[in-house]
Amino acid sequence: MNDMEGFRYHYDLEVRWSEVDAQRIVFNANYLMYLDLAYQEFFRSELRLYDDVPTTVIATSTQTFLKPARWRDKLSIWVRPKRIGNTSVTLEFVMTREGEPIFRAETVYVHVDENGRPEPIPAFWRERLRAYQEEALA
Repeated sequence: MNDMEGFRYHYDLEVRWSEVDAQRIVFNANYLMYLDLAYQEFFRSELRLYDDVPTTVIATSTQTFLKPARWRDKLSIWVRPKRIGNTSVTLEFVMTREGEPIFRAETVYVHVDENGRPEPIPAFWRERLRAYQEEALA
C-alpha cells in the first residue's frame, strides 16, 4: 500500500524565520501549529464547514520527525481522516518537502460542549467525513 494513499487534501506553507530555532531548523512546537492550520483548512475547504467552528480539543497527538524543516522550505501538509468515533475523529498528517515525507503525525480530536465535556460529533460532520474517506479510497 502506498504511504500516501487516501491523502487528497494538502495545506501549503513556507517556513518563516520566526519559526526556526538556534539550530536553524523549525522549532518542534511549531509542527503542532502547522497541523492545526492544516486541520482548520481541511474542515473549511474539504468538508465545507465554513461557519461551523470546530469545537474540538486534542486528546492525543503522536509525531514522528523524519527530517528537519528549515527556513524558507516550502511544505505541504497532507491530511486524511483515519477513524471516526462517537465523540472523536482521528486525523493522519504527512508533511512533505518537494514530495518527500519529512514528518508524520496522528492526532485525535474530541468534540466538546461549551463546558469542555465530550459530546457526539455532529451528524453532518460525520456524514462529510465518511463521504470524504470513501471518495479518497475509491
